[in-house]
Amino acid sequence: MSQSPNKAAGLAEHNVLSGNRIMGPMPWILAILMFMTVLAAAVGLSLGLSAFRLSGDVEHRLTVQIVEANADIRQSQSLAVIKHLTGIQGIDSATAVDDDRLGKLVAPWLGTDGAEAGLPYPSLIDVVIQPDAQLSAKALEQELRNIAPSVHIEPDSQWLRPLVRLLTVVSWLAFSIVLLMMVALAAAVILSARASLNTHRTTIDILHLIGSSDGQIARLFQRRTVIDALASGAIGFVGAIIVLTAFQLLIEQMDSEFFGASVLPLWGWPLLIMLPVFETVLANLAARATVLRALKQIL
Repeated sequence: MSQSPNKAAGLAEHNVLSGNRIMGPMPWILAILMFMTVLAAAVGLSLGLSAFRLSGDVEHRLTVQIVEANADIRQSQSLAVIKHLTGIQGIDSATAVDDDRLGKLVAPWLGTDGAEAGLPYPSLIDVVIQPDAQLSAKALEQELRNIAPSVHIEPDSQWLRPLVRLLTVVSWLAFSIVLLMMVALAAAVILSARASLNTHRTTIDILHLIGSSDGQIARLFQRRTVIDALASGAIGFVGAIIVLTAFQLLIEQMDSEFFGASVLPLWGWPLLIMLPVFETVLANLAARATVLRALKQIL
């Protein structure tokens, strides 16, 4: 007894979409690729934002250091330097670094016993310069030596600029990895589509015999690809979000100004959410192009 074309097409679609897809390797490959893509994108956004924030401060911050063994003299010189700096046109603020923060800064080298042993820590003053100010650190240091002979000024750019360059390079490397992951995803979809075409060659021949066009056949494979891409993308995305959330909680507990600037901002999360959507669209286009090209070769 012969079947109607619609019934035959429905049976063919069932055959193409049959099988336990979650047990196959391709959905899990796509999930792993999405997991790595989201992590790389988050790293690129976080480090890129850190580089942008630091680059804005590099040229406009100075660290004034006063080295004096006598604590009373050091304190008085520090107050006098701060008063003098706040009166200079072009300087936005001059703030002394408190002892607790200074102790944390030197702890990696001197340990926590330095303060208890009465070691003479230098006085540090954080100076913020206005963006349009034309001040020379060397000239300013010579001017302050009349107040504190042991004063020394270090522009933050001396050690921040290499760090900014490093963060910028790493962020671009992370974005390059995102692009490579997308290329790998498209390649995986193409290989999967070709394998599926070879597996269902008989079904394709039947569909051609009952009058199905190449576009209709391609849509059958696209439907399966979209379902796989959505499921695997969701799995990989959720896994990456769990890892990113754990890292952000650890960073917030570190109470570090530098690492605090590396936390992914709120506007970065919608960009990450768009990655599984883009993965699905890319997989759909790759599957359709592959199937249509293969069907033309079959005919």
